Amino acid sequence: MIVAVINVMKRFLCVLSALTMVLFVGSCSRSAAPQMTGGDDPKLTVHFIDVGEGDCTLLESDDEFVLIDAGERDYGEEVLRYIEDRGADELKYVIATHPHSDHVGGLRTVIDGIDTENFITVSCDSDTYTWEKLLRAVNQNNINQIEAEVGQTYSFGEASFTIMGPVSRDYESFNDLSVVTKVTCGDIGFLVMGDAEHASEYDIVDAGADLSADVIRCGHHGSSDASSDKLLRAVNPAFGVASCGEGNEYGHPHRETVQKFKTMGCPLLRTDEAGTIVAYTDGKSLRFEAENQDLSSYTCTAGEEKHTAEKLKYVGNKNSLYFHYSDCDGAINMKEKNKVFFDSRDEAVAQGYTPCPGCMP
Repeated sequence: MIVAVINVMKRFLCVLSALTMVLFVGSCSRSAAPQMTGGDDPKLTVHFIDVGEGDCTLLESDDEFVLIDAGERDYGEEVLRYIEDRGADELKYVIATHPHSDHVGGLRTVIDGIDTENFITVSCDSDTYTWEKLLRAVNQNNINQIEAEVGQTYSFGEASFTIMGPVSRDYESFNDLSVVTKVTCGDIGFLVMGDAEHASEYDIVDAGADLSADVIRCGHHGSSDASSDKLLRAVNPAFGVASCGEGNEYGHPHRETVQKFKTMGCPLLRTDEAGTIVAYTDGKSLRFEAENQDLSSYTCTAGEEKHTAEKLKYVGNKNSLYFHYSDCDGAINMKEKNKVFFDSRDEAVAQGYTPCPGCMP
């Protein structure tokens, strides 16, 4: 009788122990890096980390790491654990795109928790508590500070990134002061826009640098204040990525941006739907994985003919109800908020728009 009771108690304790372990693992799983295979060893892995209504991108090549932003402060520990789960014991570069807390709030926790060699940003007059504490942490950790200058290129592993913006320091908005980077591995490119909006986008395009990229990480979380057709024509991406929080109060990504990518036939991948999104490339081809979506069909190969930007051909003005060719002055000078795009001339006419008498589309 005593032996039977002891055996029952042992089985009970085993079950209780197993249940406790399951609950513990489940409570910690959100901060771990997603279990995504990556297939053959990629030369570059780009992690668009889900930090809600914020921004965070981790670049990884040959065991060297670059971090661009880290979301709000509450995400700092989560981002740090994600980086450590990738096997990193050092960040070669940290880029703070601009002072807003949804981009840099978590960075202080990260650089306090892992060795960081270089810190890149744009000097500005922000005096927010978050920004000042971050800069103080950079100094206390003896991190080499670098002012972002357009055209400067930095290498890590088998990849590199080039500073594309901001071209000017005279913008009214901190968003337009965002550090914009083009990340390159072989023939595959990623353009990471920070929160850059139209003013900065136009200046970057007008500067004449090669902006072509296979993936564009949309500016300002997919806001209609960013991702201008002028920029998208210059980039001609195969994929877009919008970093935004589920049900966010701003409505990101905005309907206009979603429609623009739909018109181009360019998939817009969203962290509010897919969770963390990871891109892998060997320098010739590109593929994606995500926490919450099957992205196995989203692939491309360097050298493929892309005509996504050409589909931004017919541009209507919501106020005047005229439509234009996209290279018409009437379209180029039109305010972005007034633009609507059509797949064909017949579609524009069917929706009540009149052809521009100048370009006669």
